[in-house]
Amino acid sequence: MVVTKPTPTAPMAARLRRRLPEPIRRRLPPWRRARPWALVASGLVAVLVSTSAVWGINLLLQFDEHPTLNVTGLTPESDFASGPRNVLVLGSDDRAGLTREEQAAFGSEEDVEGERSDTIILLHVDPRRDRAVVLHFPRDLRVRIPGHGLDKINAAYELGGPDLVVRTVKSYTGLPIHNYLEIDLAGFQDLVDAVGGVRVCIDRPMVDELAGLNLPRAGCYLLDGARALGFVRARHIAGDIVPDFARIARQQQFMRAMLNRLLSLGSLLDQQVLEEAVANVTTDEALTGADLVLLGQKLRQLAEQDPSGGESLDFRVVPSIPQDIEGVSYVVAEQADADRLFEAMAEGRPLGRLGLTLAQTLPSPGVITVRVLGSSEVAGEVARTLRFAGFVVLPVGEAPPGYEDSQILYRSGMGPRGERLAGYFAEDLPRTMAEDEVLGEEDVAVVVGEDWERFGTVTGP
Repeated sequence: MVVTKPTPTAPMAARLRRRLPEPIRRRLPPWRRARPWALVASGLVAVLVSTSAVWGINLLLQFDEHPTLNVTGLTPESDFASGPRNVLVLGSDDRAGLTREEQAAFGSEEDVEGERSDTIILLHVDPRRDRAVVLHFPRDLRVRIPGHGLDKINAAYELGGPDLVVRTVKSYTGLPIHNYLEIDLAGFQDLVDAVGGVRVCIDRPMVDELAGLNLPRAGCYLLDGARALGFVRARHIAGDIVPDFARIARQQQFMRAMLNRLLSLGSLLDQQVLEEAVANVTTDEALTGADLVLLGQKLRQLAEQDPSGGESLDFRVVPSIPQDIEGVSYVVAEQADADRLFEAMAEGRPLGRLGLTLAQTLPSPGVITVRVLGSSEVAGEVARTLRFAGFVVLPVGEAPPGYEDSQILYRSGMGPRGERLAGYFAEDLPRTMAEDEVLGEEDVAVVVGEDWERFGTVTGP
Protein backbone atom coordinates (compact mmCIF):
# COMPACT_ATOMS: atom_id res chain seq x y z
CA MET A 1 0.00 0.00 0.00
CA VAL A 2 1.27 3.47 -0.88
CA VAL A 3 -0.21 6.30 1.14
CA THR A 4 -0.21 9.23 -1.26
CA LYS A 5 -1.83 11.79 1.04
CA PRO A 6 -0.82 11.08 4.64
CA THR A 7 -2.62 13.09 7.28
CA PRO A 8 -2.06 12.98 11.04
CA THR A 9 -5.50 11.69 11.96
CA ALA A 10 -6.55 8.82 14.14
CA PRO A 11 -8.90 7.30 11.50
CA MET A 12 -6.08 6.96 8.98
CA ALA A 13 -3.83 5.47 11.64
CA ALA A 14 -6.56 2.95 12.39
CA ARG A 15 -6.91 2.08 8.71
CA LEU A 16 -3.17 1.57 8.42
CA ARG A 17 -3.18 -0.70 11.44
CA ARG A 18 -5.97 -2.84 10.01
CA ARG A 19 -3.89 -3.48 6.89
CA LEU A 20 -1.00 -4.90 8.93
CA PRO A 21 -0.59 -8.44 10.26
CA GLU A 22 -1.69 -8.95 13.86
CA PRO A 23 1.88 -9.49 15.25
CA ILE A 24 2.94 -6.14 13.80
CA ARG A 25 -0.17 -4.32 14.98
CA ARG A 26 0.62 -5.35 18.54
CA ARG A 27 4.05 -3.66 18.25
CA LEU A 28 2.70 -0.29 17.17
CA PRO A 29 2.02 2.39 19.83
CA PRO A 30 -1.41 3.98 20.27
CA TRP A 31 -1.79 7.04 18.04
CA ARG A 32 -2.04 9.44 20.96
CA ARG A 33 1.37 8.20 22.17
CA ALA A 34 3.07 8.25 18.76
CA ARG A 35 5.18 11.38 19.28
CA PRO A 36 8.43 9.33 19.35
CA TRP A 37 7.66 8.10 15.84
CA ALA A 38 7.78 11.68 14.64
CA LEU A 39 11.16 12.06 16.30
CA VAL A 40 12.47 9.06 14.44
CA ALA A 41 11.05 10.45 11.22
CA SER A 42 12.87 13.73 11.59
CA GLY A 43 16.00 12.01 12.83
CA LEU A 44 16.26 9.50 10.01
CA VAL A 45 15.42 12.13 7.46
CA ALA A 46 18.06 14.50 8.76
CA VAL A 47 20.86 12.06 9.48
CA LEU A 48 23.46 12.27 6.78
CA VAL A 49 23.69 8.66 5.89
CA SER A 50 19.98 7.95 6.02
CA THR A 51 18.95 11.16 4.39
CA SER A 52 15.75 10.05 2.70
CA ALA A 53 15.23 6.64 4.24
CA VAL A 54 12.07 7.76 5.99
CA TRP A 55 10.44 8.37 2.61
CA GLY A 56 10.62 4.64 2.06
CA ILE A 57 8.02 4.02 4.75
CA ASN A 58 5.04 3.40 2.54
CA LEU A 59 6.98 1.78 -0.28
CA LEU A 60 8.49 -0.61 2.23
CA LEU A 61 4.98 -1.50 3.34
CA GLN A 62 4.23 -2.55 -0.23
CA PHE A 63 7.47 -4.33 -1.14
CA ASP A 64 9.31 -4.84 2.15
CA GLU A 65 12.25 -5.99 0.05
CA HIS A 66 14.86 -3.36 0.86
CA PRO A 67 18.45 -4.66 1.31
CA THR A 68 19.01 -6.19 4.75
CA LEU A 69 21.90 -7.62 6.73
CA ASN A 70 22.03 -10.24 9.44
CA VAL A 71 23.69 -8.08 12.11
CA THR A 72 24.68 -9.84 15.32
CA GLY A 73 24.88 -8.23 18.75
CA LEU A 74 21.71 -6.15 18.42
CA THR A 75 19.50 -5.83 21.49
CA PRO A 76 15.91 -7.02 21.02
CA GLU A 77 13.83 -4.03 19.97
CA SER A 78 12.05 -1.90 22.50
CA ASP A 79 8.62 -0.42 21.94
CA PHE A 80 8.94 3.19 20.76
CA ALA A 81 6.04 4.19 22.97
CA SER A 82 7.42 2.75 26.18
CA GLY A 83 11.22 2.54 26.01
CA PRO A 84 14.34 4.06 24.43
CA ARG A 85 15.51 2.87 21.04
CA ASN A 86 18.98 3.31 19.55
CA VAL A 87 19.65 3.07 15.82
CA LEU A 88 23.29 2.87 14.71
CA VAL A 89 23.60 4.74 11.40
CA LEU A 90 26.68 4.24 9.23
CA GLY A 91 27.88 5.81 6.02
CA SER A 92 30.44 3.47 4.50
CA ASP A 93 33.12 4.60 2.05
CA ASP A 94 32.32 1.69 -0.28
CA ARG A 95 32.79 3.05 -3.80
CA ALA A 96 30.68 0.44 -5.56
CA GLY A 97 28.17 2.14 -7.84
CA LEU A 98 30.30 5.23 -8.46
CA THR A 99 31.22 6.03 -12.05
CA ARG A 100 34.87 5.97 -13.15
CA GLU A 101 34.92 9.78 -13.00
CA GLU A 102 33.42 9.81 -9.49
CA GLN A 103 35.93 7.25 -8.28
CA ALA A 104 38.68 9.49 -9.63
CA ALA A 105 37.22 12.39 -7.64
CA PHE A 106 36.70 10.52 -4.37
CA GLY A 107 39.45 7.90 -4.68
CA SER A 108 38.98 4.35 -5.95
CA GLU A 109 38.96 1.26 -3.75
CA GLU A 110 42.56 0.66 -4.83
CA ASP A 111 43.49 4.09 -3.47
CA VAL A 112 41.78 3.42 -0.12
CA GLU A 113 43.03 0.46 1.89
CA GLY A 114 39.99 -1.47 3.04
CA GLU A 115 36.43 -0.28 3.52
CA ARG A 116 35.84 1.93 6.53
CA SER A 117 32.83 3.62 8.04
CA ASP A 118 32.99 7.18 6.79
CA THR A 119 30.37 8.39 9.27
CA ILE A 120 29.11 6.87 12.53
CA ILE A 121 26.01 8.27 14.22
CA LEU A 122 23.79 6.96 16.99
CA LEU A 123 20.16 8.00 16.71
CA HIS A 124 18.66 7.86 20.21
CA VAL A 125 14.87 8.02 20.55
CA ASP A 126 13.38 8.06 24.03
CA PRO A 127 9.72 8.72 24.90
CA ARG A 128 10.98 10.50 28.04
CA ARG A 129 12.50 13.21 25.81
CA ASP A 130 10.84 15.73 23.54
CA ARG A 131 13.66 15.47 20.97
CA ALA A 132 15.63 12.71 19.30
CA VAL A 133 19.37 12.79 20.01
CA VAL A 134 21.72 12.54 17.02
CA LEU A 135 25.11 11.59 18.48
CA HIS A 136 28.20 11.84 16.25
CA PHE A 137 31.31 9.74 16.81
CA PRO A 138 34.42 11.43 15.36
CA ARG A 139 35.88 9.00 12.83
CA ASP A 140 39.34 9.32 14.43
CA LEU A 141 38.00 8.68 17.96
CA ARG A 142 40.40 6.38 19.81
CA VAL A 143 38.47 3.48 21.30
CA ARG A 144 39.05 -0.13 22.24
CA ILE A 145 37.79 -2.35 19.44
CA PRO A 146 36.87 -5.79 20.87
CA GLY A 147 39.52 -8.32 19.90
CA HIS A 148 41.75 -5.73 18.23
CA GLY A 149 42.90 -3.28 20.90
CA LEU A 150 42.98 0.50 20.65
CA ASP A 151 42.35 2.02 17.24
CA LYS A 152 40.32 4.68 15.47
CA ILE A 153 36.64 3.83 15.69
CA ASN A 154 36.15 3.88 11.93
CA ALA A 155 38.57 0.92 11.63
CA ALA A 156 36.00 -1.39 13.24
CA TYR A 157 34.04 -1.68 10.00
CA GLU A 158 37.11 -2.79 8.05
CA LEU A 159 38.16 -5.25 10.77
CA GLY A 160 34.80 -6.92 11.33
CA GLY A 161 31.98 -5.27 9.41
CA PRO A 162 28.69 -4.14 10.97
CA ASP A 163 28.85 -6.79 13.70
CA LEU A 164 32.10 -5.39 15.09
CA VAL A 165 30.91 -1.78 14.80
CA VAL A 166 27.85 -2.67 16.86
CA ARG A 167 29.99 -4.44 19.48
CA THR A 168 32.43 -1.52 19.60
CA VAL A 169 29.77 1.17 20.10
CA LYS A 170 27.92 -0.95 22.67
CA SER A 171 31.11 -1.63 24.60
CA TYR A 172 32.27 1.98 24.49
CA THR A 173 28.99 3.70 25.37
CA GLY A 174 27.28 1.05 27.50
CA LEU A 175 24.14 1.72 25.47
CA PRO A 176 22.14 -1.05 23.75
CA ILE A 177 21.91 -0.97 19.95
CA HIS A 178 18.49 -2.01 18.65
CA ASN A 179 18.80 -1.42 14.91
CA TYR A 180 21.39 -0.85 12.20
CA LEU A 181 21.16 1.31 9.06
CA GLU A 182 23.81 1.84 6.36
CA ILE A 183 24.24 3.69 3.09
CA ASP A 184 27.28 3.91 0.77
CA LEU A 185 28.63 6.85 -1.24
CA ALA A 186 26.65 6.12 -4.40
CA GLY A 187 23.47 5.63 -2.41
CA PHE A 188 23.91 8.98 -0.69
CA GLN A 189 24.39 10.73 -4.03
CA ASP A 190 21.30 9.10 -5.50
CA LEU A 191 19.12 10.11 -2.55
CA VAL A 192 20.20 13.75 -2.69
CA ASP A 193 19.61 13.84 -6.45
CA ALA A 194 16.18 12.27 -5.96
CA VAL A 195 15.00 15.27 -3.91
CA GLY A 196 16.30 17.70 -6.51
CA GLY A 197 19.38 18.72 -4.54
CA VAL A 198 19.77 20.60 -1.27
CA ARG A 199 20.41 24.33 -0.98
CA VAL A 200 23.19 25.18 1.48
CA CYS A 201 24.57 28.62 2.37
CA ILE A 202 28.19 29.01 3.54
CA ASP A 203 30.07 31.88 5.14
CA ARG A 204 33.44 31.31 3.40
CA PRO A 205 34.91 29.56 0.35
CA MET A 206 35.12 25.78 0.71
CA VAL A 207 37.48 23.93 -1.62
CA ASP A 208 38.79 20.40 -1.10
CA GLU A 209 40.18 18.73 -4.21
CA LEU A 210 40.47 15.35 -2.49
CA ALA A 211 36.76 15.40 -1.66
CA GLY A 212 35.76 16.81 -5.03
CA LEU A 213 34.37 19.98 -3.43
CA ASN A 214 34.65 23.38 -5.11
CA LEU A 215 32.51 26.16 -3.59
CA PRO A 216 34.75 29.13 -4.47
CA ARG A 217 32.93 31.92 -2.60
CA ALA A 218 30.67 32.60 0.34
CA GLY A 219 27.07 32.29 -0.75
CA CYS A 220 24.22 29.88 -1.38
CA TYR A 221 24.56 26.78 -3.55
CA LEU A 222 22.15 24.12 -4.70
CA LEU A 223 24.17 20.97 -4.05
CA ASP A 224 23.52 17.96 -6.25
CA GLY A 225 24.44 14.50 -5.00
CA ALA A 226 28.11 14.71 -5.99
CA ARG A 227 28.72 18.13 -4.45
CA ALA A 228 26.70 17.23 -1.35
CA LEU A 229 28.90 14.17 -0.90
CA GLY A 230 31.99 16.36 -1.15
CA PHE A 231 30.52 18.82 1.35
CA VAL A 232 29.89 16.23 4.06
CA ARG A 233 33.17 14.34 3.49
CA ALA A 234 35.63 17.26 3.12
CA ARG A 235 38.56 17.20 5.56
CA HIS A 236 41.02 19.56 3.85
CA ILE A 237 39.38 22.99 3.77
CA ALA A 238 41.45 26.10 4.44
CA GLY A 239 40.74 27.49 7.89
CA ASP A 240 39.76 24.17 9.51
CA ILE A 241 41.90 23.68 12.62
CA VAL A 242 40.62 20.22 13.57
CA PRO A 243 39.46 18.61 10.29
CA ASP A 244 37.46 15.83 11.96
CA PHE A 245 35.47 18.34 14.04
CA ALA A 246 34.97 20.79 11.16
CA ARG A 247 33.67 17.90 9.08
CA ILE A 248 31.13 16.97 11.78
CA ALA A 249 30.00 20.60 11.96
CA ARG A 250 29.37 20.59 8.19
CA GLN A 251 27.51 17.30 8.45
CA GLN A 252 25.23 18.75 11.12
CA GLN A 253 24.69 21.81 8.93
CA PHE A 254 23.79 19.63 5.95
CA MET A 255 21.44 17.46 8.03
CA ARG A 256 19.51 20.51 9.13
CA ALA A 257 19.42 21.92 5.59
CA MET A 258 18.29 18.54 4.26
CA LEU A 259 15.51 18.38 6.83
CA ASN A 260 14.44 21.89 5.86
CA ARG A 261 14.40 20.76 2.23
CA LEU A 262 12.25 17.74 2.99
CA LEU A 263 9.79 19.72 5.07
CA SER A 264 9.45 22.33 2.32
CA LEU A 265 8.54 19.86 -0.42
CA GLY A 266 4.96 19.98 -1.67
CA SER A 267 4.78 16.20 -1.52
CA LEU A 268 6.79 14.39 1.13
CA LEU A 269 6.21 10.98 -0.40
CA ASP A 270 7.56 11.30 -3.95
CA GLN A 271 7.60 7.92 -5.68
CA GLN A 272 11.11 8.35 -7.12
CA VAL A 273 12.54 9.16 -3.71
CA LEU A 274 10.77 6.18 -2.19
CA GLU A 275 12.27 3.90 -4.80
CA GLU A 276 15.76 5.35 -4.29
CA ALA A 277 15.43 4.88 -0.53
CA VAL A 278 14.46 1.23 -0.88
CA ALA A 279 17.29 0.57 -3.33
CA ASN A 280 20.06 2.35 -1.45
CA VAL A 281 19.46 2.01 2.29
CA THR A 282 20.48 -1.25 3.98
CA THR A 283 19.13 -2.15 7.42
CA ASP A 284 19.24 -5.03 9.85
CA GLU A 285 16.66 -7.73 9.20
CA ALA A 286 14.41 -6.62 12.05
CA LEU A 287 13.93 -3.01 10.88
CA THR A 288 11.01 -3.31 8.47
CA GLY A 289 8.61 -0.96 6.77
CA ALA A 290 5.99 -1.90 9.34
CA ASP A 291 8.20 -0.43 12.07
CA LEU A 292 7.93 2.92 10.30
CA VAL A 293 4.29 2.84 9.22
CA LEU A 294 3.17 5.93 11.16
CA LEU A 295 6.13 8.11 10.25
CA GLY A 296 4.81 9.33 6.91
CA GLN A 297 1.76 10.81 8.58
CA LYS A 298 3.69 12.42 11.42
CA LEU A 299 6.29 13.91 9.05
CA ARG A 300 3.61 16.00 7.36
CA GLN A 301 2.44 17.20 10.76
CA LEU A 302 6.03 17.98 11.71
CA ALA A 303 6.43 20.10 8.59
CA GLU A 304 3.57 22.31 9.72
CA GLN A 305 4.62 22.56 13.37
CA ASP A 306 8.40 22.72 13.20
CA PRO A 307 9.80 24.01 9.88
CA SER A 308 13.43 23.91 11.09
CA GLY A 309 13.25 20.61 12.92
CA GLY A 310 14.67 22.36 15.96
CA GLU A 311 12.13 20.91 18.34
CA SER A 312 12.75 17.37 17.14
CA LEU A 313 16.52 16.95 16.81
CA ASP A 314 19.30 17.44 19.36
CA PHE A 315 22.75 17.23 17.74
CA ARG A 316 25.57 16.05 20.01
CA VAL A 317 29.16 14.87 19.60
CA VAL A 318 31.14 12.54 21.87
CA PRO A 319 33.11 15.05 24.04
CA SER A 320 36.68 14.83 22.79
CA ILE A 321 39.84 16.67 21.81
CA PRO A 322 42.51 16.12 19.13
CA GLN A 323 45.74 14.46 20.27
CA ASP A 324 48.85 12.96 18.65
CA ILE A 325 49.88 9.59 20.07
CA GLU A 326 53.12 8.03 18.84
CA GLY A 327 52.98 10.09 15.68
CA VAL A 328 49.34 9.24 14.87
CA SER A 329 46.60 11.87 14.92
CA TYR A 330 43.66 10.75 17.05
CA VAL A 331 40.62 12.27 18.65
CA VAL A 332 40.66 11.32 22.34
CA ALA A 333 37.51 11.38 24.43
CA GLU A 334 37.17 13.62 27.45
CA GLN A 335 36.09 10.46 29.18
CA ALA A 336 34.44 11.90 32.27
CA ASP A 337 32.16 14.11 30.15
CA ALA A 338 31.57 11.31 27.65
CA ASP A 339 30.52 8.93 30.43
CA ARG A 340 28.15 11.53 31.86
CA LEU A 341 26.62 12.00 28.41
CA PHE A 342 26.09 8.27 27.87
CA GLU A 343 24.64 7.85 31.37
CA ALA A 344 22.24 10.77 30.90
CA MET A 345 21.06 9.28 27.61
CA ALA A 346 20.54 5.87 29.21
CA GLU A 347 18.60 7.30 32.15
CA GLY A 348 16.49 9.79 30.21
CA ARG A 349 17.97 12.77 32.03
CA PRO A 350 18.66 16.23 30.49
CA LEU A 351 21.97 16.34 28.62
CA GLY A 352 22.84 19.92 29.53
CA ARG A 353 25.81 21.25 27.58
CA LEU A 354 27.49 17.86 27.17
CA GLY A 355 28.63 17.20 23.61
CA LEU A 356 27.57 20.57 22.22
CA THR A 357 31.02 22.04 21.57
CA LEU A 358 33.84 20.99 19.26
CA ALA A 359 37.40 21.92 20.25
CA GLN A 360 38.91 24.78 18.21
CA THR A 361 35.86 24.74 15.93
CA LEU A 362 32.99 27.19 15.72
CA PRO A 363 29.57 25.64 16.39
CA SER A 364 27.73 24.24 13.42
CA PRO A 365 24.71 26.25 12.26
CA GLY A 366 22.81 23.01 12.81
CA VAL A 367 23.05 23.43 16.60
CA ILE A 368 22.34 27.18 16.75
CA THR A 369 18.83 28.49 17.40
CA VAL A 370 18.34 31.94 15.88
CA ARG A 371 15.46 34.38 15.51
CA VAL A 372 15.27 37.20 12.99
CA LEU A 373 13.77 40.37 14.46
CA GLY A 374 12.13 42.92 12.18
CA SER A 375 8.86 43.84 10.51
CA SER A 376 9.93 44.22 6.88
CA GLU A 377 9.84 41.67 4.07
CA VAL A 378 13.63 41.69 4.22
CA ALA A 379 13.46 40.06 7.67
CA GLY A 380 11.63 37.12 6.12
CA GLU A 381 14.26 36.86 3.37
CA VAL A 382 17.04 36.84 5.97
CA ALA A 383 15.26 34.06 7.88
CA ARG A 384 14.96 32.07 4.65
CA THR A 385 18.68 32.39 3.96
CA LEU A 386 19.58 31.30 7.48
CA ARG A 387 17.29 28.30 7.11
CA PHE A 388 19.17 27.35 3.94
CA ALA A 389 22.39 27.75 5.93
CA GLY A 390 21.18 25.02 8.29
CA PHE A 391 20.35 27.13 11.36
CA VAL A 392 17.38 26.33 13.59
CA VAL A 393 15.29 29.37 12.65
CA LEU A 394 12.42 30.41 14.90
CA PRO A 395 9.49 32.51 13.60
CA VAL A 396 10.33 36.13 12.79
CA GLY A 397 9.60 38.49 15.69
CA GLU A 398 9.65 42.15 16.63
CA ALA A 399 12.83 43.83 17.84
CA PRO A 400 12.74 44.61 21.59
CA PRO A 401 12.72 48.27 22.69
CA GLY A 402 16.18 49.80 22.53
CA TYR A 403 17.45 47.28 19.96
CA GLU A 404 15.82 48.57 16.75
CA ASP A 405 19.07 49.15 14.85
CA SER A 406 20.52 46.32 12.78
CA GLN A 407 22.79 44.11 14.87
CA ILE A 408 23.43 40.60 16.14
CA LEU A 409 22.30 39.89 19.69
CA TYR A 410 23.71 37.05 21.76
CA ARG A 411 23.37 36.05 25.36
CA SER A 412 26.27 35.55 27.80
CA GLY A 413 28.26 32.43 26.93
CA MET A 414 27.00 32.37 23.35
CA GLY A 415 29.81 34.45 21.84
CA PRO A 416 31.02 31.65 19.50
CA ARG A 417 27.47 31.19 18.23
CA GLY A 418 27.19 34.88 17.59
CA GLU A 419 30.51 34.73 15.74
CA ARG A 420 29.27 31.89 13.56
CA LEU A 421 26.07 33.81 12.74
CA ALA A 422 28.06 36.97 11.99
CA GLY A 423 29.92 35.15 9.23
CA TYR A 424 26.77 35.28 7.10
CA PHE A 425 26.58 39.07 7.13
CA ALA A 426 28.77 42.07 6.43
CA GLU A 427 31.83 42.30 8.67
CA ASP A 428 30.77 45.63 10.19
CA LEU A 429 27.36 44.41 11.42
CA PRO A 430 27.52 45.19 15.16
CA ARG A 431 27.40 42.38 17.73
CA THR A 432 25.85 43.05 21.13
CA MET A 433 25.69 40.84 24.21
CA ALA A 434 22.13 41.16 25.50
CA GLU A 435 20.56 40.32 28.82
CA ASP A 436 18.73 37.01 29.06
CA GLU A 437 15.34 38.71 29.29
CA VAL A 438 15.92 40.43 25.92
CA LEU A 439 16.25 37.12 24.11
CA GLY A 440 13.65 34.41 24.37
CA GLU A 441 14.35 30.76 23.62
CA GLU A 442 16.87 31.63 20.90
CA ASP A 443 20.66 31.45 21.38
CA VAL A 444 21.26 34.45 19.12
CA ALA A 445 19.18 36.91 17.12
CA VAL A 446 19.73 39.21 14.17
CA VAL A 447 17.88 42.51 14.10
CA VAL A 448 16.92 43.71 10.61
CA GLY A 449 16.44 47.42 11.15
CA GLU A 450 15.74 50.34 8.83
CA ASP A 451 19.51 50.67 8.31
CA TRP A 452 19.83 47.08 7.01
CA GLU A 453 20.93 48.17 3.53
CA ARG A 454 24.24 49.23 5.06
CA PHE A 455 24.95 45.61 5.95
CA GLY A 456 22.86 43.03 4.14
CA THR A 457 23.27 39.28 3.91
CA VAL A 458 26.49 38.34 2.15
CA THR A 459 25.18 34.87 1.41
CA GLY A 460 21.75 35.70 0.05
CA PRO A 461 20.31 33.24 -2.52
